[in-house]
Amino acid sequence: MTQTPNPPAGWYPQGDQERWWDGTAWSDNFRPLGSEQTPQPGQPVMTAGYAHTLQQPAYGQPAYGQPAYPQPYLTQPVKQSHTARNILIVFAVLFLVFVGGCIAVVAVVGKKANDALNDDSIGGPNNPLKITEGQAFEVDGFEYADGWSIVGEPVSQTWHVDELKVTNHRGKADRLLAEMKLYQGTEIVATAECYTGNGIDKIPEDTTVTVQCTSAEPLPDAYDKITINDAF
Repeated sequence: MTQTPNPPAGWYPQGDQERWWDGTAWSDNFRPLGSEQTPQPGQPVMTAGYAHTLQQPAYGQPAYGQPAYPQPYLTQPVKQSHTARNILIVFAVLFLVFVGGCIAVVAVVGKKANDALNDDSIGGPNNPLKITEGQAFEVDGFEYADGWSIVGEPVSQTWHVDELKVTNHRGKADRLLAEMKLYQGTEIVATAECYTGNGIDKIPEDTTVTVQCTSAEPLPDAYDKITINDAF
């Protein structure tokens, strides 16, 4: 009689759990049973602690079991995590948005800088307007009233402009930042910065405000020309 070989070592279902078969005998090691599957004909099934293979019965005949090797418990495949990949994609998108925003800002700033460099309008950054102390003048829709004067500071030895008022007729709210320069011949002997409010706020359209013009330089003993120009 041919002896049936022992089944290979492994975990095999026994009742509602699995038990370790060491290849020759059952051990005392158990673990929870995995997901149950209905065996098809030709697959192993446990009966009273022994594995049998269900055979497809002939028509009108009951199924009977024949000894078969118990089959190891098949684990479900481990799902791969794509967390790292998703994080990299998010950072890549944020980087592209940031770069795109920087390019847009650089383009706007570059255009403004280019406009300023090529602005040759009277009173613009490249073409200062000659003015006379106390008289009214206009720079690109900013209308300055008469009655202003240059005043020296006896303590600090610096100077400022008194009672300089401007009305915004530029057709929109705009910020005022200008430079007033004193000349002796062709030499600039003193410069003052002129601004309104805190230097950031815009002057509403058709509104008159007082301009602050202050210098950190001493008032020269003599000067023969005064100019003003937008600083941007």
